Amino acid sequence: MTSDNAEWPSLPCDRLPTGAVHEVGVDQLFFSTTDRLGVITAANAVFVQLSRFGYRQLMGAPHNIIRHPAMPGGAFKLMWDTLEAGQPFCAYVDNLAADGSTYSVLATITPLGADQYLSVRCRPQCVDLRHAATTIYGSARPLELATRANGISARNAATIGLARLSQLLGDAGFATYEDFMNVVLPSEMAIRLSSPQPRRPNASGPAALLLEATNTLADALQDWLSRQSRLAAVAQNLQLAIPQLKQSMDGALSTGRMLTQSGPNTFDPLMIWIDLWAQMMPSVENVLNHLTRLLADLRQSCLRTVFQLALTTLHTQAVAQFAVELIDGVTVPDYDQNARIAAINVLARALSDGYASTERRVASNSSMAADTATNVTFAHDLLDVPRQVIVHWSQVADTASSGTAAMLPKVIEQVRQTDDSLALLDDLSHQISAIAQETPATRVNQALHQVLQRMADLSGQPSPSWTPQGTRYAVNV
Repeated sequence: MTSDNAEWPSLPCDRLPTGAVHEVGVDQLFFSTTDRLGVITAANAVFVQLSRFGYRQLMGAPHNIIRHPAMPGGAFKLMWDTLEAGQPFCAYVDNLAADGSTYSVLATITPLGADQYLSVRCRPQCVDLRHAATTIYGSARPLELATRANGISARNAATIGLARLSQLLGDAGFATYEDFMNVVLPSEMAIRLSSPQPRRPNASGPAALLLEATNTLADALQDWLSRQSRLAAVAQNLQLAIPQLKQSMDGALSTGRMLTQSGPNTFDPLMIWIDLWAQMMPSVENVLNHLTRLLADLRQSCLRTVFQLALTTLHTQAVAQFAVELIDGVTVPDYDQNARIAAINVLARALSDGYASTERRVASNSSMAADTATNVTFAHDLLDVPRQVIVHWSQVADTASSGTAAMLPKVIEQVRQTDDSLALLDDLSHQISAIAQETPATRVNQALHQVLQRMADLSGQPSPSWTPQGTRYAVNV
């Protein structure tokens, strides 16, 4: 359904904000889809209401019809670069409604195959993160406008703006924009999930059953998200423990050498062990460096998984919002059954794609965690070698000797420090193994199957077939 160009307002670059602001409600969630060129192909009624365009005006219009002139082009270049790489994107965005008023959103955009994008938006609630983003935008956009005034093309100005955005993000402590996204979306979703999910206990019919199923799925996804967040935290704690581990190893070696020098020919076997362990130290260093890389990769992968889970949870909430709209009779002119079926299709596709991606990531994380735990155990065993040597000395040394008595406090302290490091490694290794083995995929799979079943029922189609392990599902209408 496409409107005539005459129905479209002028593009946002030519339309100035009035200064008026209208806010997205805390419980409002809205979405739209575009083709690969950014042309709007579907939307829900809430998007129509907030944008203050007519439904027919939006269908077939470029999505930048709502672009706010204060938004830097560099942000949109970053968005398209990310989407064209097949990855989802999220950002704080100011939009311009048809009447010139501004409304602010947290926007997520997800590729659906190679030909479609789904954008789900909600009210931003992390004040500090949003303030950081708008401050950065406020620095980059004037630079872009100044370069445009000097005759630079919009494309090149956006590239300059993106470089400025990246610099400012680095100054704010984010090495990449992905790092920023990995903080923003889970943080925003944590706030959303702290509020009660929408319920209509007195409703009946297909939409009510769909709403009930989405709430079950949201709970299952939240459990999955919590586990992956914990896995990332444990990986980070292990990373932070590596310097302590190195310090314990160096201290144990130093103490062992001191003991071998405490008397002539008294500890020949001890000297052999200490010399052997000293020769092993370069290899031990390599083991610890390898473990550090494994932990960094595991943590980064877990953060990406948490982002994907947060996104899938947001898509689940979008389905719930859609069900609520149907139950409450929320509609706009020209929003007919065909529009509803188009929305159902795209949301079903997003959920199944998101689940498949998450399932692959979680499986990969479990494998990485198992590999990491094996390397942690190896590091533990290496550290235990000098500890055993030192403990043996304390058991056979002549404690009546004044030299032994002088060294004993240092030896006892070294054993204590080493024991602390070994206990920390044991604890974190057990944690990482336990979390990796706790995979609630079956529960999520069953809940997702139920949601997709209800979506098919709502569209009036036969029950869908569902194959787990990442097979894409679509509602046939």
